Amino acid sequence: MGLRHNLGSGFRTAFTDVVFAIADWSQDERFPEPFRDVFVENDNGWRCGDSRPGPDLAAAVVSCATIRTVERPHLLGMQPDDLLAHLTGSGVATRPSEARRILAHVIAAGRPGFPSARPVPARLARAVEATTDRTPLEVLERAVDLRDGFVKYLLRSPDGALSEAVRIPLERPGAFSVCLSSQVGCAMGCAFCATGRLGLRRNLEAWEMVAAFSRLRSEAPGLVTGAVFMGQGEPFANYDAVLKAAAVLADPCGGRIKAESISISTVGLVPAMRRFAREKHRYRLIVSLTSAIQARRDRLLPEVARWPLGELAGALRELHEAVGQRVTVAWVVLGGVNTGADEVAALGELLAGVPFRLNLIDVNDPRPDGFQRATPEELATFRDRLRSLGVPVVRRYSGGAATHAACGMLASRLVGGDRPPRDGSAGLAARC
Repeated sequence: MGLRHNLGSGFRTAFTDVVFAIADWSQDERFPEPFRDVFVENDNGWRCGDSRPGPDLAAAVVSCATIRTVERPHLLGMQPDDLLAHLTGSGVATRPSEARRILAHVIAAGRPGFPSARPVPARLARAVEATTDRTPLEVLERAVDLRDGFVKYLLRSPDGALSEAVRIPLERPGAFSVCLSSQVGCAMGCAFCATGRLGLRRNLEAWEMVAAFSRLRSEAPGLVTGAVFMGQGEPFANYDAVLKAAAVLADPCGGRIKAESISISTVGLVPAMRRFAREKHRYRLIVSLTSAIQARRDRLLPEVARWPLGELAGALRELHEAVGQRVTVAWVVLGGVNTGADEVAALGELLAGVPFRLNLIDVNDPRPDGFQRATPEELATFRDRLRSLGVPVVRRYSGGAATHAACGMLASRLVGGDRPPRDGSAGLAARC
């Protein structure tokens, strides 16, 4: 079945794309191959799908425009099998190697157009151009922290939605990771998080996450070797899209990132955690606990209060059994709030028998009456107490504070009325 089968099911594109595809086609061919089973010439003239026959092609185009639009899935949200299925489902004969070459050129190499070293047939390039999208995200703002090298980007999607991503320098010179958002805003309402105060606008699509990665990678003064889904939003509230984006990033013809170098963070959506464990993904899951005392955690992370800490601990145990490794627990350190002996005792009881490592993350809250970072003395005492649990404790550096680039702040300033400059960037060449 041809393209007719795929029309009109939700991808945002204008029917004029079809018209331009027709206008571009050379005169010696009857019709663009992807559209041959959509526009058909018979004894009664041209018709579009199930529409009434028209006297000529122009009339068929007008008739078709009133009843359907053309699906245009985004190339950056695809793996080779996806592109192959899309094209063959549209009546375009495609080899698996051709689908791989196209995505290696577009995603792995980050280049426009189509591969030139081992070109694909012109008819295939025209079909991809006519039936898929590759619109990039627009960079509205870059915030560079000269102290630590963190660069935070404010990005705009074609529909105007704003999201953020951060380029993070790693200890090895010339190596970087990218922190990606999964939603526009966030519905979790965590008391210490700026993004939570934005509210949730919508989920990001897989291609938007990959596009953010591609944009930051293209400007990195070195090699991007990892990705973390720890930006705006709760990744497990957008589970399918996040896991698809991770799959594209880990694909040899996609982001070419090792699956083990991709981390996904969650505040503890227990059903999604259990699904993740059942599916046995190779990505690392980081669970933000922040408090092991139920009443306190309910106040700090209100939207996950529906799952008692006992259920969360059970999901962590299932995850450990599935992956056979220590699970990673994140703890946002709030001065005077969650650093006491009561928290250490509760944590030891909650995760007894579950091998885990604890990542300590300093809070970023610019509000005058907001949460404060722990003093060095308070943090040292807390770490000494945690050592009694016999688990690895790592203090994660929280970058970007000098430029007010903590998560959610760029979008918050823009919503507040600032108008940042527009800018663009070039692509990064690489080989799949």
